[in-house]
Amino acid sequence: MALHALGMRIHVLVCGNQQQPTADELAVVKRYAAEVTIVPASSKLVKLLAPTPYQVAKRDPLRFAEITGGPYDYVILEGEATYPIASNSAVRQSGTKLLLRVHNDEVVYFQALARSTGNWLHKLYYYSESIKFSWLRRHVLRNIDHYMFISSKEYEKFHHAHPGKRSMFLPPPVELDRFAAFRPHARAVVFVGSLFMPNNREAIEWYLQHVHPRMLHRPEYRFVIAGNSRKQSLDWLHKFDLERVEVFDTPESLESIYEMGCLFVNPMRNGAGVKLKTIEAIQHGLPVVSTTIGCEGTGLVDGEHIAVADDPEQFVEKLDELHAREDRRAELLAASQQYIKSQYNQRQRIDEFIRSLHPLADGEGRQE
Repeated sequence: MALHALGMRIHVLVCGNQQQPTADELAVVKRYAAEVTIVPASSKLVKLLAPTPYQVAKRDPLRFAEITGGPYDYVILEGEATYPIASNSAVRQSGTKLLLRVHNDEVVYFQALARSTGNWLHKLYYYSESIKFSWLRRHVLRNIDHYMFISSKEYEKFHHAHPGKRSMFLPPPVELDRFAAFRPHARAVVFVGSLFMPNNREAIEWYLQHVHPRMLHRPEYRFVIAGNSRKQSLDWLHKFDLERVEVFDTPESLESIYEMGCLFVNPMRNGAGVKLKTIEAIQHGLPVVSTTIGCEGTGLVDGEHIAVADDPEQFVEKLDELHAREDRRAELLAASQQYIKSQYNQRQRIDEFIRSLHPLADGEGRQE
């Protein structure tokens, strides 16, 4: 949508095995994209034995996809998993600039997942992916010179290590005119995240073990958990005392969930990249108490925009104080929302970056 608003002609190339989009869904995408091409992924388990990461190997059909809309000024790769498109003959044309949009440091991300899970088979897979992404990165660095990071921390780390590469912090998309107001009468503490992900499960377990029992002295307190389980069992929750805990498995809408809360918690212990759940909670009108990992890459500052604590005692202390103080919650929310409005203007940042890369991007031409 941001590229379309800047006058770009867009060809969307999708590689996956999800359910095919309906005509109505495609019609929405085609409001912004001139062309849409869907390429089936190759999800054969033998791909696990490939020297490249499984997430990359299964997208290998991108190398041979028939693309007729070129030539292109730019090709934006959404994450390293889409790297096979760089070998496509329609892309490898003189003047085409490859831009990698980095969602996570995949090496760190898969290491974090390996630490979070107790399943040894999953651990082996995650560590294998991490090693393979480390090998792949050498090829990526040789062939791609332009990078856009959704995490400010990962951008700064990359820029310091590779000053010769063109890179920028490109924040995740935020609807700058849609921020929920502060709700003074709500009392629940909310966590929203994918319940099938091991790092989110680890975060919830840590909170239920170390924080939740020590908040029960407040009669108005309750803890709300919501997210998509992908139909996986949530029996792991039952080893904890679930007094005043409400669980919403795969809710149709999250709006009513956020409206219950006076605070959002993000007690993640392992992860990589920017934590979108923290940004989304602030958009939905909830001040946040988080671990360092839980606000990593957002640019939000402890004590100014957000409350950060990593050990149980400090986490309980900050959560308890904010739960009791409506004025402090309102102050943090106002500051964090203002920060996002000022720093997360994605359209402006894309425009500045594109103009710096290509002589055609001067407002006179129509880029693709």
